[in-house]
Amino acid sequence: MKIEIGESLMLSWLKHIKKCQTAQLNWKASTHSWEIYNEEKIKKIMNATKKYFMEKHNLNIYKNTTSHLQLLQQGEIDVLGLEVKEGSIANIYGVDVAFHESGLNYGSSIGTIERIIKKMIRTAFLIHGYINLSKGTIIFASPKIHKAIYDPLCSSVYLLNKIFKVFELDFTFILYGNQDFRNDIFEPVVSLSKSVADTSELFLGSSQMYNLFSDTKIENKSTTTEIKPQRTSSIISTEPVKNDINHLKIGALVRNEFDRLIRNNLLSDEMIKHLLDEKYSKLTFNVNYPILRKINADQSTFDQRMINGYSRYWSTIYKINGKRYFICNDWYEKSRTKFLNWVDRLK
Repeated sequence: MKIEIGESLMLSWLKHIKKCQTAQLNWKASTHSWEIYNEEKIKKIMNATKKYFMEKHNLNIYKNTTSHLQLLQQGEIDVLGLEVKEGSIANIYGVDVAFHESGLNYGSSIGTIERIIKKMIRTAFLIHGYINLSKGTIIFASPKIHKAIYDPLCSSVYLLNKIFKVFELDFTFILYGNQDFRNDIFEPVVSLSKSVADTSELFLGSSQMYNLFSDTKIENKSTTTEIKPQRTSSIISTEPVKNDINHLKIGALVRNEFDRLIRNNLLSDEMIKHLLDEKYSKLTFNVNYPILRKINADQSTFDQRMINGYSRYWSTIYKINGKRYFICNDWYEKSRTKFLNWVDRLK
């Protein structure tokens, strides 16, 4: 079985970041021998989504696939992960990942969007039909998605969440692309490369191999040059990153500093109220959204991260003074100085 680097990255992400006790690559149902559950509901959703996306968005998502059984037989999930708590399944993750060097592309832009929507729906059907679960997280991940595909794809994924709720299924559909992919998947896994000993994981093993030479000096007859790879930020930093601040992307800088502020209990209840206020965020950081968003336990976490169909908050949940929050991800270089001045004032 050929293991792609993208699949290996997602395997490590599920195990070490999402805390899945088990994760399997290239999961495929035994459609000829396993019992299929919820068949009528799967058929209804397939017909409903086919009609909706064609009539409202002119997308032919199923192409020549005419039946739900044919759709399921075609299906393979790149990585399937199970998170178990107290002997029960707390969450199941179905992940498809695509690494295209020149940008996500399955032909035309429309064809690419159609194919990804179909993949995500089919993954939900496989979990609902063969594992008999009505709740899970369905993910499509790709590090480089062109805007012509990314924007309408975000809108389509947002609609999938709405459609499945109509059928009383608690599946959460998430697209990780571009900066979200880097911030939420790539950098958290890379930050573990020195602490995870299992080199059987292809991506982590490759990262560890690179780290072996990160401080190596290459000598020739006339000069000695020290190899210094570009710093990759960690989700949790133990010290302020003063010496490397100019090398960190603004998103990584914000996450590192917030991790440190939270860990050291430097955010008062009064400051949290300010960070929940849109006007304060604009005046203080030149950011268009509240820096913090308090999580409502009765609402989908995916929906709470979205504003007008776009993800404006990182998926990581931060616990501050006993309450749970998301942190805004919509940061640009123009806010760097304002943010650092604010951090200095807190110190």
